[in-house]
Amino acid sequence: MAEIWPDILTWLAFLPALLLAWGGHRRAALILLGLSAVLALASGVQGALTSGIFALCLLAAAQIPRLPEAVRPVAHAGLILTCLALGLGLVPGSGRLTLLSDIRTGPESLPFSYGVGLAKPFTFFLLLWAWPGLLEAPGPVLRRGLGAALLGLAGVFALALAGHVIAWEPTLPGWLPLFLLGNLLLTCLPEEAFFRGYLQQGLMRRLGLWPGLGLSGLLFGAAHLGGGLWLAGLAVLAGLAYGLAYRFGGGLRAAVACHFGFNLVHLLLFTYPAAA
Repeated sequence: MAEIWPDILTWLAFLPALLLAWGGHRRAALILLGLSAVLALASGVQGALTSGIFALCLLAAAQIPRLPEAVRPVAHAGLILTCLALGLGLVPGSGRLTLLSDIRTGPESLPFSYGVGLAKPFTFFLLLWAWPGLLEAPGPVLRRGLGAALLGLAGVFALALAGHVIAWEPTLPGWLPLFLLGNLLLTCLPEEAFFRGYLQQGLMRRLGLWPGLGLSGLLFGAAHLGGGLWLAGLAVLAGLAYGLAYRFGGGLRAAVACHFGFNLVHLLLFTYPAAA
């Protein structure tokens, strides 16, 4: 494991801030978010300029619900671009810490390094303050819809196996708890908040259930084009399944649970991140 002290202190404040925000405890979350910013500056994880940009973005996001309705579309376009820039790591100087270097889950898996960042999960705070309905359920729970989501995810694994993107390789790495904590809060939560809680919910309000669900799935796939067309196509299908879970499973928590569960099954039963 890479040297992580004292940089890890930033994330020891940041992760509880995410949990509190997800639970709707905004004031307590802001206190811990501010503490994580101070720790990031003190340890050199993140510079003053980048931290200032983050703070300005949060202040701006919090003003969006108060804006006149005529100008909100422009503000939301800016929010989308900001979230994409943060999520894709395009903001220079944002804090990042490498935890595991050149590791393999098994002999048939590709080697990879695992690190945690501040930029992508910070988008969750922006969305929470900019989009008041982020944590609300979009409709009643429907078990058949949730079952369809789970069947869809099983289909993604089947297609990935058929396309030799992954292979069967059960494993139980010693660093599993570290990976899963980061994957849940720093990857699954912000991604589902953006693509389902924000984009899909907004699109469903304007276009209806199925167009909104379909477009959000396509956008999720487009975000994975860097991994090639096969991965992007699989991501579209996974995004549709997460969208079904979001709409029929009770909202953001269901979407995050499906995304996290999919990643957990992938890690434990198949080559990760892909077959060598």
